[in-house]
Amino acid sequence: MKFGLLWHSFSSGNLGVGALSISNMLLIDAAAREKGIVPEFLIIGSTGQCDYPPDPARFKYEFIEFNEKTLLKHPHKLLQAVRSCDAIFDIGEGDSFSDIYGSKRLIKLLVSKGMALAGNIPLVLSPQTIGPFKSNWGTRAAAWAMHRSTKVFARDHQSFAVLRDLEIDHRDEVIDVAFALPFSRHSEVRSPDQVAIGLSVSALLHHGGYEGNANQFGLKVNYEKLTAQLIDALLERGHEVHLVPHVIPLGFPEEDDYALAERLRDKYPTVKLAPRFHGPIEAKSYIAALDFFVGARMHATIGAFSAGVPVVPLAYSRKFSGLYESLDYGHVVDLRTESTESALEMVLAKLDNRDRLRNEVAASQDIIRRKLAAYSRALEELMSKLVPGHLAYQG
Repeated sequence: MKFGLLWHSFSSGNLGVGALSISNMLLIDAAAREKGIVPEFLIIGSTGQCDYPPDPARFKYEFIEFNEKTLLKHPHKLLQAVRSCDAIFDIGEGDSFSDIYGSKRLIKLLVSKGMALAGNIPLVLSPQTIGPFKSNWGTRAAAWAMHRSTKVFARDHQSFAVLRDLEIDHRDEVIDVAFALPFSRHSEVRSPDQVAIGLSVSALLHHGGYEGNANQFGLKVNYEKLTAQLIDALLERGHEVHLVPHVIPLGFPEEDDYALAERLRDKYPTVKLAPRFHGPIEAKSYIAALDFFVGARMHATIGAFSAGVPVVPLAYSRKFSGLYESLDYGHVVDLRTESTESALEMVLAKLDNRDRLRNEVAASQDIIRRKLAAYSRALEELMSKLVPGHLAYQG
């Protein structure tokens, strides 16, 4: 059977999107094979300048790019590709099914969903952030698509509340699939006799969002100032500071964490700069070797958390608090409500109590395993309803 993986990518410079894509393919593949289905995949999404493809010896897959140019010039090609699938699993690049990034992105995602629905292809919204939807039209359009979907998975309780409010009956709350991303621990990246602190500094927040210095996400902190003060404080304490870029799209300086990290390294020559990773597994394996992690890139913090590293997520949207509250982990620092000074104090206080945070991370691993298992069972139930003989969804 052929499964479309909509808004997945194995070349995105956003390694969070890559982590979601790899993990979701692994989970869908396992569920299909458990039900005697040999899957092949059509990846439908954006391209980037990275390259971390699945193992061709294990996975059979093709790729088609979905962007504005292809949509305008070759809409029938896209529609034909979508309709060639027996089911579509749409992960929305994790958090793009919202209008906080602007209406253009939401419209693109809605069009792609509409293509599947128009072709009567079972559409499954894989675990992702649902909303927030600030506009009335965005709320109505999103509700329309979700009501017609086969299943909608929220990755946190706040997104699940949106589904409940919109009366989406075929809903379920599970967890971000990136917690399932495999890794190995590369201890050679850090000094054995210093406390190694990882910082995932966001170029997007540093530049004020996609709209430049407009403070697009309504931050109360001065993010640039907070970053500088945090690095100063960590170096003064004698810690080994690692800059760990997690969104690395060449040619997009407003989003390129690596380019920003290079400038910070020039300013602070003693800090260590992680390499421009080839893929999300490499990034998680690096993070796993550290003693403590602070990050405004959510999937960098997920990489730390799922590897057992105590972490302080720096939130710029509700996706952070929703996810970590679902894990009973109350150490998110909200950049929209804290001042620069209070945010810094909170991070340093949590660093001082990192053993407690490490224990809480360890305690949450059971929740992660349980929720990932629930998603896998739900996938197997979906597979059981896809009949290979005539490829109809038995809903």
